[in-house]
Amino acid sequence: MNSEHRRPLATIAVVAVGILILGSLLSACQSSAPSSQSAGASKQGGETVKLGMATDLSGSAALLGVAGVNGVTLAVEDLNAAGGVLGKKIELIVRNTEGRPEAGTREVRDLIQREKVAALMGPVSSAVGLAESAVAKENKVPIFLHTSNTERLTVDLGHPYVFSVVPNTGIEGRAQAIDMAKLPYKTYYIIGPDYEFGHLQANAFKEKMKELRPDVQFVGEQWPKLGETNYQSFITAILAAKPEAVYSNLWGGDLVGFTKQAKGYGFFEKTFFTALYDVEVLSTLGSDTPNGVRGFSRAPFYAIDNPKIGPWVQKYRNRFGIYPSDWPIMAYDAVNLWAAGVKKANTFEADAVVKALEGYKFDSLRGPLNIRAADHQGDVASYMGEVGSTDKYPFPIYKSVRAVAGDKAWMPEGDIAKLRANPRQ
Repeated sequence: MNSEHRRPLATIAVVAVGILILGSLLSACQSSAPSSQSAGASKQGGETVKLGMATDLSGSAALLGVAGVNGVTLAVEDLNAAGGVLGKKIELIVRNTEGRPEAGTREVRDLIQREKVAALMGPVSSAVGLAESAVAKENKVPIFLHTSNTERLTVDLGHPYVFSVVPNTGIEGRAQAIDMAKLPYKTYYIIGPDYEFGHLQANAFKEKMKELRPDVQFVGEQWPKLGETNYQSFITAILAAKPEAVYSNLWGGDLVGFTKQAKGYGFFEKTFFTALYDVEVLSTLGSDTPNGVRGFSRAPFYAIDNPKIGPWVQKYRNRFGIYPSDWPIMAYDAVNLWAAGVKKANTFEADAVVKALEGYKFDSLRGPLNIRAADHQGDVASYMGEVGSTDKYPFPIYKSVRAVAGDKAWMPEGDIAKLRANPRQ
């Protein structure tokens, strides 16, 4: 089962590398003619319009970066097959940030100033996202976030040119609390990665849980470094505290490692556990996935109630050879949100596109999304459910799916202005 799913991952890597090479060749060989338009506007007299993407294609987040490139690639191919946007073909230029903010800054600045891209698709890392967003703001170029999701991107450090179609850390943490407050557990333990995403999301979960369940106590926290390989001390410390439930936002390879090591301690029989078990993690774990563990994720294709998703999943499988994870779904939505804004504005000019998308109701792969004017955050749902095996897919899935809508969990508009005046550090 695992080998069936893993084998095509090499295909994804080849596709991403091919796009990356193409982007490098275009950067080296093509010149951009002088334009009287702002840096954020593409040459509107030419036959093509450029779309830039600087994302994490090497390092610990590479798998998510490659998946995002796949989603953007498919969106561009679909738009071009339908005649392009305002009659222009889209030219995609992809750069590798290696998960480093300074590389994100450098690559995005070059995409804007030399390649004259009309818009940017975001990276994986929140730190890289913050760096790229600052450059986009400086140059007045729209940037669309679909993976990096610190709430500070659209709230504290939000600006007119940033949009998000991924549940941010606040939405995700609060949504989990809304769902888990219905459970009987009174003592919780937190374990998450020791960087901005982990802390902000866990804080949102704790604050909302305390609001909904004043009787809940948090009896401990653990913050392993990103990329940790030995979880023995973390597991034994949690078990020694004897919590009824453990809330975790470990993800990717970190969650795979924790899960496999924790099974050896009988961890999942001793406490209720929930974490970011997305399609990638469940595919990798396969039969090592603890039955009945609670998972949450952002866009599990099999849990989305929208007639558009089925045909799109088949198209994705035909193109890349595997089932899509959350990341290409959100990336596909990001490209099409930009295209919808361009079509509504009837121009690629950045300020007109921004204005067109504020308060816009977008028909995404996940269903209708509202783009809130106050922070340009989409009211995207968070999905959760208990994990179990299935004969339908070559990996476990959520057997009882629930969803909390984004507008039930996002930050009240009144708090956004306060945080922009006094941002979190």
